[in-house]
Amino acid sequence: MYEDVVTVFDRRRTEDGKTVWYPTVIEGVHVDASFSAGEAGYGRSRDCRAAVLIPYIRLEGAPAVAGKLVLPPKLWRRVDTPEMYLTFAGGEDFDFFVTEDWQSTDPVADEDYNGGFYGYMARTRDGVFAVASVCRYDALPHYEVTGR
Repeated sequence: MYEDVVTVFDRRRTEDGKTVWYPTVIEGVHVDASFSAGEAGYGRSRDCRAAVLIPYIRLEGAPAVAGKLVLPPKLWRRVDTPEMYLTFAGGEDFDFFVTEDWQSTDPVADEDYNGGFYGYMARTRDGVFAVASVCRYDALPHYEVTGR
């Protein structure tokens, strides 16, 4: 059941207002994606959603995924070494995930892509989802991350 791979890109704004994305490749997850098309005003519109089940372990008393401690978004934005940690943020400063192995752990600068990195990914790839919600379950330790 847990045979899929996703890459989570955590968004962080620098002191000079630029955006940098920190990737984390996570293997051994389960992706349940649904795609629907419906009539909307002037033609077809696609509504895509995904739920990713991400198992975690306890490391230093905290949840860990892919060898990184998982922090709440506000705390993650304050750490000095964001590449060492993982978070899942929705809302205005949303993170996103792709249903593929990104093959790199290097941070990605928004300014290197016309329309920003998330916009570029959404235009050029399938399986790109902005984080919409996150739930952590402790009985069977896993996160359920939903995206649109």
